[in-house]
Amino acid sequence: MYNDRLKDFLNFSIGFDSVFNSLEHFTQNGYPYPHFDVVKVDDNNYVLEMALAGYKKDSIKATVDSNILTVEGGSKEDSTKSYVRKGIAKRYFKKKMQIADHLECKDAKFEDGMLSIYLKNIREKKVKQIAIK
Repeated sequence: MYNDRLKDFLNFSIGFDSVFNSLEHFTQNGYPYPHFDVVKVDDNNYVLEMALAGYKKDSIKATVDSNILTVEGGSKEDSTKSYVRKGIAKRYFKKKMQIADHLECKDAKFEDGMLSIYLKNIREKKVKQIAIK
């Protein structure tokens, strides 16, 4: 199931099985439409940028439930147009992504065909001393 590099890493990790199962799924299935980027702004802030050319703001919905971010949308095709070439997709889509427990969706903005979802790390990164009994 895992490629050799992932198997080697799993020998030195605890509790990452579900993360690597997700990675394995994406490497096998690719990144379906719509295309997106994840931008690291700083250690505590990220922006998910999703290219949605041709969609209107009111035809897009984003929700978070049990650490699953779902972005879906759709737009009716203009039947009055006679296309010579049709390359801009306006079809219905539903994209689900698992976000880490320590990330929270703070805000979203749709501008110039780009959906930006702002994520913030809500857990402070501290060194924790573990008492040995």
